[in-house]
Amino acid sequence: MNTQTFNNRQKPVEDWDKMYASGNGYRKTAHNAQKRPTVFTPSIVRNICAMGIESYFMAVFMHRGLLPRNHTMRDLLDDAEKFITIDPVLRKTMLKIDDQMQLCSLDNIKLTDPSPDDIPLFIKALDDVAAVAGGELGSDAASPNT
Repeated sequence: MNTQTFNNRQKPVEDWDKMYASGNGYRKTAHNAQKRPTVFTPSIVRNICAMGIESYFMAVFMHRGLLPRNHTMRDLLDDAEKFITIDPVLRKTMLKIDDQMQLCSLDNIKLTDPSPDDIPLFIKALDDVAAVAGGELGSDAASPNT
């Protein structure tokens, strides 16, 4: 059995390209949501951005043949930072999302509503993660193996 390491690439996990496409879909939705603020509340936009961020990171992990320990923003960051340099501003925004959406404990679920002023931060974080994923995936991102 091969042990997962973050220092080398393994054979890609199947369907990484579908995760990347999912990230692109969430990103498009998040950008379009800004045109309809009465329908897309700050919480909904944050959730869309979080799903997009998770999808992009999963595409990167899977493309490397890896899986993260968990899917919280903090865990995705901690595992990704073992092989990717993450901008401190992006890290701060992702941790803000993580603090607002503590969903992993069934006993202590915590949801905090973001303010409308948070929406540009969340969308920028999603755009930044899309750029990181595109850089990591390289030419595979442009023409995935679907």
